[in-house]
Amino acid sequence: MRDVRGDVVRRQLKADHHLDVANVRSICGYLISGDTPSSAIAERVDDLFADPIIEVGAANIAMLTTSTFDDGPETVITVGFKPGVTDNPGKAATDGFLTLFPKDTEAKIATYITYAFYGLPEDCEASWLAGILHNGLIERAMIADRAACASQNWPELTFPTP
Repeated sequence: MRDVRGDVVRRQLKADHHLDVANVRSICGYLISGDTPSSAIAERVDDLFADPIIEVGAANIAMLTTSTFDDGPETVITVGFKPGVTDNPGKAATDGFLTLFPKDTEAKIATYITYAFYGLPEDCEASWLAGILHNGLIERAMIADRAACASQNWPELTFPTP
């Protein structure tokens, strides 16, 4: 399955920074703060959080631990909004969520994106790459460098609370 978002990042790194990367894959993630049982959410993943034609959806599991990513990325960077920053995709997801689960009136959703890099040059620092991918004023980034990826120590954001 082609990862258009990952392809855009790969091409942009080449054009702007002359960085050759073999492949970039992306994960769009949703963190849900609410009372709806995770089993009920899991049944509706493809209705709200994934387009099953072009995306693989899952609930209650880190996508990097699934067979979708069994090819072992070299560097992983996860970017999400800081607490208090407007998360427009999260607001849209919350609206859809409340349509499906109207009893969970206090539910909130925060979004993040994870980039998995393959074929990075040896001298490419993960912290430099994270600095390129996120705006430190409004976003937070978590990094799994080569050593962390080798031990499958994946970055996981928590729901942004002030």
